[in-house]
Amino acid sequence: MSKIKNFLSDFDDYELAFFAKFKLNTYLKNSQENIEKILFKRGLTKYRIEQLIKNNPKSKLADGKERCPRCYSDKIRNDKVELTNTSSGFGLSDKIATYDGMIGKATYKDEIICNVCGFWLKDPNEEKPKSLKTNLFRGIMTIIIGFFRG
Repeated sequence: MSKIKNFLSDFDDYELAFFAKFKLNTYLKNSQENIEKILFKRGLTKYRIEQLIKNNPKSKLADGKERCPRCYSDKIRNDKVELTNTSSGFGLSDKIATYDGMIGKATYKDEIICNVCGFWLKDPNEEKPKSLKTNLFRGIMTIIIGFFRG
């Protein structure tokens, strides 16, 4: 069994629908074709995927599990990552992390990502991909600020 097939075999149809919508395009073309075959075998057409996303019953669950706010899956990946962005924090732990960084000591924080749809629940280094709108806005603002400074 291929790694992709093995990975996706644990997904229910709702999770697979969110995976198809949000993560399919992040894979290489060959892998995308394999994933599309799995979707076809499970009867997940584009229409069916949209219906599953729209009517996800997991959105009403209150079972106390940590769930993704986008797809409501409990398949959450928690990684310890070295804190590299200490400029955005104002708490004591952020000040300690800044000091530790100056003396060469690494500080680790939790990075929490949904394994189904790729949503970043917690991103200590603020590395999650930004939307096209956000990137365009930042680019325009950089140009405007540069114009007034220069």
